[in-house]
Amino acid sequence: LGIYALLGISGGGGCTLTHTLVIPLDVVKTRMQTSPGRYAGLFDGFNAMAKDEGISALFLGTQATVVGYLWYGISVYPCYAFFKRFLGDSLLSPAFAVAHTSQIALVAGALASVVASLGLTPIEACRIRAVAQPETYRPLGLLGTLDVISKEDGDLGWKNLYAGLPSLMLRQVIFGSVKFLAFERASDAIFSIYPNLRDETVTALGVSLVAGGISGALSSVVSQPADSVLTFVAKQKGGNIGLLEGARIMVNQDGAGSLFRGLGSRSVWAGCIIAGQFLLYDVFRAFFGITGDDLNQVFEVVLDTS
Repeated sequence: LGIYALLGISGGGGCTLTHTLVIPLDVVKTRMQTSPGRYAGLFDGFNAMAKDEGISALFLGTQATVVGYLWYGISVYPCYAFFKRFLGDSLLSPAFAVAHTSQIALVAGALASVVASLGLTPIEACRIRAVAQPETYRPLGLLGTLDVISKEDGDLGWKNLYAGLPSLMLRQVIFGSVKFLAFERASDAIFSIYPNLRDETVTALGVSLVAGGISGALSSVVSQPADSVLTFVAKQKGGNIGLLEGARIMVNQDGAGSLFRGLGSRSVWAGCIIAGQFLLYDVFRAFFGITGDDLNQVFEVVLDTS
């Protein structure tokens, strides 16, 4: 189990560092989604927010970002490693597992994303409120915003913090499963063309960086509608709007294009952070000396003792 703890530390460190570095990009992306038509584009959003609200506005929701993606990294990476090995080494026959490696990677990524979403949902709701309505929620901080949202609807109570769970889970399941699969396939493709890149740590990490950028951009495209609906739902008060209802309202008000609002900035954002995540994840794994053989040995111990 110590190996999975080290994977959690590696994932948590990688996710926290990368998401912190691109907070301004995430803030502008969220503001473009919550205030459609306010900015002409990504760079206009940067300039307008810095000019009108000060440089500090580009770091709205920092507390929620750090806490949320620390949890995400701690949970999603070890869960992916475990589920992938559970599906491939225990649940399915060896022949079937070898013939369906892509499907196993997708399912493992989806299951890991479900676990991560349970902790990320309330924190993401706070981040979106802080960016969309800073005059109200910035002074409250993360804990204060959690308290306010949990008291907005007397009938729902703390469950109101999970109003965005369906859309966030859908976004994370799509994003997470495609992210892991695309990264592995991109890495395999690069190494098949240039096998000598495996020989040096620096070049191998460079492949992780490139493959991570590809997987992040691709994942952001396929999960963009769910991300747009999540932002719309989280901005509303009362917690009574569901995933399909939120999508219907958005399309009726602003057309189908509203589901892809902020795609450009999110693609750049995702490409950067996922490239950084996989790079740092592999750096931490190398530092801790974690190999595939270590994971297989731990997996066998878990199965034997369960």
